[in-house]
Amino acid sequence: MGDWDRYIRGYNIETGELLWQKRLSSSIQGFPITYAVGARQYLAVRVGTGSGTWATTIPYLLTPEKHRPQGGNALFVFALPPEASPE
Repeated sequence: MGDWDRYIRGYNIETGELLWQKRLSSSIQGFPITYAVGARQYLAVRVGTGSGTWATTIPYLLTPEKHRPQGGNALFVFALPPEASPE
């Protein structure tokens, strides 16, 4: 998951424990995807601002302490730890 603070976070689906996080250049846009190359799994996510951002007032009402980032369009790809990759 991601937020306006530009962090992407990975959680253990069974326990809810935070496994890792990384601050990106902008907020996440669209949906992350995963794919495998050989025995290694990757997570790709695009970030940035534009017509697909949360332009309504709903985010401001729900999380007034967060601010919409400006610019920073990019594509980030993370190699997942070996224990998270398919056998």
